Amino acid sequence: MEHARKTAVIAVTEKGAELAALIAKEAGFDLFLPEEIAGKYGAVPYKALKECFTRLMDGSYRGITAVMAHGIVTRMTAPHLKSKHTDPAVVTCDEVGRFAISSIAGHEGGANSLAHFVASITGAVPVITTATEANRTHIIGIGCRKGTSKAEIIHAVHGACALAGIGTKELRLAASAWVKKDEQGLLEAVKELNIYVRFLPEKAYKNSLYCFTEHEAPMKHFGIPGVAEPSAILAAVNPVLVLPRTVMGTVTVAIVKENLNG
Repeated sequence: MEHARKTAVIAVTEKGAELAALIAKEAGFDLFLPEEIAGKYGAVPYKALKECFTRLMDGSYRGITAVMAHGIVTRMTAPHLKSKHTDPAVVTCDEVGRFAISSIAGHEGGANSLAHFVASITGAVPVITTATEANRTHIIGIGCRKGTSKAEIIHAVHGACALAGIGTKELRLAASAWVKKDEQGLLEAVKELNIYVRFLPEKAYKNSLYCFTEHEAPMKHFGIPGVAEPSAILAAVNPVLVLPRTVMGTVTVAIVKENLNG
């Protein structure tokens, strides 16, 4: 994917190294770790964190994923910040993979997109505070047959929004299952629609606390009750279903609205 181009992931502890190594492996990122543990993971070693950040922030990397406390990232990056238009995208992840925070250059630099990308690998919740994205409150869940074209998915998204009485610009996010993370038509569609995409991990759909309606195809092929509607619900905060699971050709869609004031 696009984020693999000159993106680094860095950690400071053994626990953080485990998550960083997973991200690096799945995404094709360059891995940077303290020299005492770098060899174990085949990482680029560093002696001092400050010097490593100086190297990563010199313009040679377009993105940085830091697995450590957000305060550390703030202190390490602050001396190198110049402009939101030129600074590298920086995403901060806690060591247990609970959050992926868009920290620097969120919109212009691509940190918002990077946060969703990393979250799709780790199962984390992407944290986005950019006003234009945070004020959007609708999420569309998308399922599709393998090989479905970009055009078919875009047509389905427009159709779903029409049924829900909203415009595509009101969509904050497209959500789907982990098995669709390499579905080219879906990736191309969300890019053209200018919508962030998040892929939920398998374990989320199999949580017995959720009572999703089971459908034959996803149960047969993936062992989960559904894709579109569960994905939209799982990716949202306090969701209200405004468009239940709807089949449009080879695409299945559902839309939720986040009830943030309820």
